[in-house]
Amino acid sequence: MKKMLACGMVVLFLGWPCWLAEGAGLNPEAAALYSQAEAAYKAKDLDKAAATLLEALKKEPDNAVFRYILGKVLMEKGDFLGARENFEIVARSRPNAEKGPEYNEKLKNYKKKIKTLQDSFNDEGQKKFDIYLKNQDSKQKIQLAVTLYQAFRLNPPLRYKNYEELKKATEIYEEALQKCFQGQDWKKQPMLQLAFLYEIANKKDKAAEVYMRALDYVEDPNEEFVITHKFDYLNRSNKEKLLDTIEAGEFSQKDLEELMGSGSEKISDEDRQKVEDMIAEARAKLENASTEEEREQVLEEIKASIIEKQKRGELPGQDKLNEKLKKEGKTMEEYMKEKGL
Repeated sequence: MKKMLACGMVVLFLGWPCWLAEGAGLNPEAAALYSQAEAAYKAKDLDKAAATLLEALKKEPDNAVFRYILGKVLMEKGDFLGARENFEIVARSRPNAEKGPEYNEKLKNYKKKIKTLQDSFNDEGQKKFDIYLKNQDSKQKIQLAVTLYQAFRLNPPLRYKNYEELKKATEIYEEALQKCFQGQDWKKQPMLQLAFLYEIANKKDKAAEVYMRALDYVEDPNEEFVITHKFDYLNRSNKEKLLDTIEAGEFSQKDLEELMGSGSEKISDEDRQKVEDMIAEARAKLENASTEEEREQVLEEIKASIIEKQKRGELPGQDKLNEKLKKEGKTMEEYMKEKGL
């Protein structure tokens, strides 16, 4: 009882989740390091807490609970980019039977919490983009490109609105990293940043090439896990990525337009609300889907809903979409299958 009470006080005042790596399939060394990180956090030593959590992840890199806590500590330190990377992996993680039901319940809850943090990341990303706009005529081109990378990494909507800036940043990175491409040098962080720019520009082959090369330079199991995760995610199917995006709370009106190829520029508030309701409903279902079969069922329901709305003329950009389907001689079902759904 005393242990439970003490644990509750820690959560109440310090925000440290009272969960240790106990049970089948969990690493006892990682659990010990987690306890050390907790002690450092309680002593308000965020640097030590973060460093110790990284050590725990070297022992058990697939532990999404450790990774979520690391993300929270990094946010408190003001490292939004580091937090974003770790939260992204957590959001894409799947339940793990070997780690037990308590772990999987924590994972489910943490995924929900991550979605509530997106506004904070968007704000930080917008700040970075504002810095870029203020200094875009500067001769410090590399610094400008890095600032754009940070803005796009933290604030996904900025990527859609500023494709020319994305292209410009990518070209600056490529020019600055020529020696890396020629095998004469290796700059880990800049190359991984460039891989991300390739990824969001839909240049998957180039991103994959960089991630594969990065694996030749990994220094520890956690770093290898993170890079492998990035590479594997490139190869996930469209439907898996769609579900991940919806579940992470990042699926937007723009994403739906891109998925449908409708390209609508303006929709009514009523139609926008219908779309938001549809996305919210899908997200709620995903939160309760604990197996791949259940996630697949949610996707089928999303597809059925989209097709039904298309038939009723309720999708944004409906006229353009119908014109596209008629021109290509396709049904909505065929079009979605072509999209990999």
